[in-house]
Amino acid sequence: MKSPNIGIFIFLAIFLTTEAAGGQVLMNPQLPAAGLLHKSQLWNILLISHYDYNLGAQLYITMTDVHSGQKVLTGMSGHFTISKGAKQTMQADLEPVQYNYNGLNISNNNTEGLLAAGKYMICYTLVVSSNKTGLPVSEACVPVEIDPLTPPLLITPADTSWVESRYPNFTWLPPSPAAMVPQLHYEILLVEMKEGQNAYDAVQKNTPVYMQKYLSAAFLLYPSSARSLERGKHYAWQVIARNGEAYVQKTEAWSFKVKPTDTIVNLDTVAYPKLKKGYDAHSYICRNNIKFEYNNETGDSSVKVTIYEWQGEPGRETENRLIRMKPGQNFIEMEMSTRKYKNRQQYLIEVINDRKETWNLKFTCVRE
Repeated sequence: MKSPNIGIFIFLAIFLTTEAAGGQVLMNPQLPAAGLLHKSQLWNILLISHYDYNLGAQLYITMTDVHSGQKVLTGMSGHFTISKGAKQTMQADLEPVQYNYNGLNISNNNTEGLLAAGKYMICYTLVVSSNKTGLPVSEACVPVEIDPLTPPLLITPADTSWVESRYPNFTWLPPSPAAMVPQLHYEILLVEMKEGQNAYDAVQKNTPVYMQKYLSAAFLLYPSSARSLERGKHYAWQVIARNGEAYVQKTEAWSFKVKPTDTIVNLDTVAYPKLKKGYDAHSYICRNNIKFEYNNETGDSSVKVTIYEWQGEPGRETENRLIRMKPGQNFIEMEMSTRKYKNRQQYLIEVINDRKETWNLKFTCVRE
């Protein structure tokens, strides 16, 4: 019985001898099957010529999005010479290289030269110019899956945590590097978990309680117009990143549980609750003037204080004021106009300092 390796060796020897007799140029693109891909790597090709003389040639590249079937990039090398034997080419060997960008998700604006995330078919055509026919001598196609270094990562609500609000806030980190996803947007999926399920099973099998597409920012303020989450129940969520219509990557699936009762902190006539980075977990009851404490770490002479509706019409601005500040701790008191502020309505105080840091505090207007 012949060894398999000996059989393969004999097959290759016969194949190469046949190709040599026919005077062919073999072409083998050297591309990674997955991961990052730089434009310059497209020209890493192993060429094997069996001609006894030098050939003048050019290479043409076509890059097609597998999902849409759209040609997103074409490329053309400069004229170069192929000698008999093996030659490993790189972009520097084929200059001047020219590109045409046909897709919106790949452009020449990417100064890092990274190609956009997605699944592609990259096809090569080698044309010999010295035979005066311009006919292709060799063709090859390679499937490539381009992925960012890091996928999007969930932040809040933390995995297996408890949340107090029936309208929680969701935040996550974008995939990186950002240059690979020029048309980045997100889909978020929220499902109720059933007994015996983990978060991954739930997002795969259960009907969504809430789903939103085409989110441009890496956060979602759960809208009051959506069905409120039920206290005491478990929920699972996941975020999918897309580049245009092309899938990029998705996060892990996380779970959280809504606490059975509200945590409401009464704000007395003396207390000044502190603004915090991010969204404060508590809802303070405010009966008269609005009070808060802000640590002016940046030493700004003044800051803009904006107050938004948090429920009802989330994001609708109620008022904003420019307030003078001193370095360090500041205790601010603002009059709460009965004309602007609705009874039993929840609001968000927002301060953005010179470092573009966002400080927040929630309160509920309660009048006797």
